[in-house]
Amino acid sequence: MSRFLSWSHRVAAAAALVVVTAGACNVKKFTSDTTAKNLEFGSVAMDREADLEFARYAFPASLKTLETFLVSSPENRSLLLLLARGYNAYAFGIIEADLERAQLDGPDEAVDSLTRRAEIHYLRAREYGWRWLARPKLEEAARKGDLEGLAAELAKLEPKDVPGLFWTVYGWASAVNLAKDDSEMMTGLPEIEALMTRVYELDPHYNAGAPYVMLGVYHSSKPPALGGDPKLAKRYFDEGMAEHGQENLLVPYLYARFYAPMVQDRKLFDAMIAKVAAADVTAHPDLRLTNEIARDRARFWASRVDELILSE
Repeated sequence: MSRFLSWSHRVAAAAALVVVTAGACNVKKFTSDTTAKNLEFGSVAMDREADLEFARYAFPASLKTLETFLVSSPENRSLLLLLARGYNAYAFGIIEADLERAQLDGPDEAVDSLTRRAEIHYLRAREYGWRWLARPKLEEAARKGDLEGLAAELAKLEPKDVPGLFWTVYGWASAVNLAKDDSEMMTGLPEIEALMTRVYELDPHYNAGAPYVMLGVYHSSKPPALGGDPKLAKRYFDEGMAEHGQENLLVPYLYARFYAPMVQDRKLFDAMIAKVAAADVTAHPDLRLTNEIARDRARFWASRVDELILSE
């Protein structure tokens, strides 16, 4: 009898421990899920930031805080989307700005380090985007290069899927753009283009016209011999300018940065840079950080235009 009581007590204690542990996990998940909604609502605070240096140091801490909450709630879509967007924004807005300067001024060690870091963060953003989408067949087809299967899965997507799809392909395409010497990475270009095109079909106005810009950059960042298409690039940039060029200064900036050098159009470059310079960055508060980044990069390339091989 005493042995039975001893055994039953141990079972009861173990069961109690499981209940307590499970309860603690549930509390942590509940806390993370509740906090995630507040973080999603408050994420506009970073979008409204006017100081690029402040944003530089705020990004890493903010992203690691989000990942801390994600540990307790790994399927929370608010956190996943904030992370996919945040890592892409940090890689483009901060690291790539430093990389462009290092590519012109050196040292080579800085170029290698910044390239590696940007790739890490872009690919991290891509993985969070895949997790947000939670469509394993779509992801598998894209990773394996199954274009027929990919087309079938993309056809199932709806406008509500655009946020995850956009940040997934944005991170993937940006990483590939930095790894042009990596033949394995470059094999994913057909899949990337298919994903981009589907984003555009579903909602070209997402994130202040970002799909227009993404496709414009994609088609103008490659020489025609490697599949670049100046006419198609111009079409996307012109559409983007007509729809969002006044509010989102990345549209004219990237038009100048990528398309103008491709076709050697100095007048277009100067016109687009002038639009960025003359714009009132306070006019659209929720795009303040985006527009500060565009203005900073536009100033840099305006002073280094000769590096783009643009003639008068």
